[in-house]
Amino acid sequence: MNEEIINQARYICVSIPYDKDDEPRLISFDDGLMTELECDDDFTPPTLNPDTQLLEYVIDLKTGKVENWNYEEGYLRMWAKVCDSGTYTLLDAEKKPLWQIRGYVPNSILPPYEKGFGDYLELAVNHDGTICEWRENLDFKDFVENGKAPKPVKTYKWHRVEDIVRSIMSKKLSEEEKEKLKEELKKF
Repeated sequence: MNEEIINQARYICVSIPYDKDDEPRLISFDDGLMTELECDDDFTPPTLNPDTQLLEYVIDLKTGKVENWNYEEGYLRMWAKVCDSGTYTLLDAEKKPLWQIRGYVPNSILPPYEKGFGDYLELAVNHDGTICEWRENLDFKDFVENGKAPKPVKTYKWHRVEDIVRSIMSKKLSEEEKEKLKEELKKF
């Protein structure tokens, strides 16, 4: 990982598994009262993707603010022992993936910082989505030591683009056929 990637990093996407019968624990603090939240039909953890059962947070690295935060009752403390089951991706300003770690929590960036030993993620998030005690000067050592470039997600569109490029490069097509394929490629 080079200095250019670190300079381009603007967000981190945190994706960790959620099991309502196990971890993480969610505790709400409102007007000095502490309440452990049980997940049911009335309460779903903020940023839970119901399709994947993953808690997915996109955090602005400069401000420590969680995007699309939807819990406005005081602040919420999320504690999770995620061990080696998370995915942590650095994103650029357009939210394109730059560098990724799969496995242990990169505690050089995410709380509890040095005390987490890579097993724990602990976020205390204010009602406006700002993470309490967010660091101003982040240390990317976990990404430098353990990260790699993320693999592109191949979708139907991606496969279709590959097919079009292969067809354009084929010597068997007429110039007219190649031009039609180039026009189709512009739609992606």
